Amino acid sequence: MVQELLKQRLLTIEPEQSAVFVEKQLAEKTEIVVGKKAHVRHYRLHEESDHVLRVRLEEGAAYEVVTLHRGNGNLSFSFDLAGKEAFCRCDVVYVLTNNQETLIRSDVRHNADQTVSRQLVKGAVGGQGKATFEGGIFIPYDKKKIDGAQQHRALLLSPNALVKAVPQLEIYADDVKCAHGSAIGTLNQDQLFYLKTRGIDENEARSLLTTAFLNEVLDGIENEAICEDFKKLALEGLNDDA
Repeated sequence: MVQELLKQRLLTIEPEQSAVFVEKQLAEKTEIVVGKKAHVRHYRLHEESDHVLRVRLEEGAAYEVVTLHRGNGNLSFSFDLAGKEAFCRCDVVYVLTNNQETLIRSDVRHNADQTVSRQLVKGAVGGQGKATFEGGIFIPYDKKKIDGAQQHRALLLSPNALVKAVPQLEIYADDVKCAHGSAIGTLNQDQLFYLKTRGIDENEARSLLTTAFLNEVLDGIENEAICEDFKKLALEGLNDDA
């Protein structure tokens, strides 16, 4: 069952429980504790405000969050993988147009053995929009069998759009598998040309390619209704460019 949340500030998931949450109005700060062997899927819409999310995961807990960010406002994520075999996935789609600006920060701390983290952040920025992504992974001394991955990808939809990425890895252990990467570019001109040869005008072709790029994240939403809703919201954000 999907539960809708409204400006949730504190949330505790009891051990071995499973939950699916949708949240379209966020409090300034939200703190979540995921109990031992509990599993949470969390889908969030963020726009026009600043927000901080802090999550603590106990042994064997799993927390998967997808955040759609539209417009101005900053996002800060903090994940404490405090229990052995905890798993965290943090995926983000951000859409900016006009003069909108955002700063997205992510801090993942592998504070227990055999913990796994995954981050996929994808953005599309048009107009004179400006986005900055700062993603950090911290692995303390003597932690074992750690697996962390972080990827950031962004499309510049206009000549005046700007995106910066600052990945930060702090690794003080040896038994680690860790990867990160970032790529910022424009739409593929060959793909645009191909679509136009099929009778699709340039604006529609650009929209099709941009939504396909972002949907790599949104297609990961298992609930079909939520998935389609978030795709629609992302498209509305893209169409706000004046």
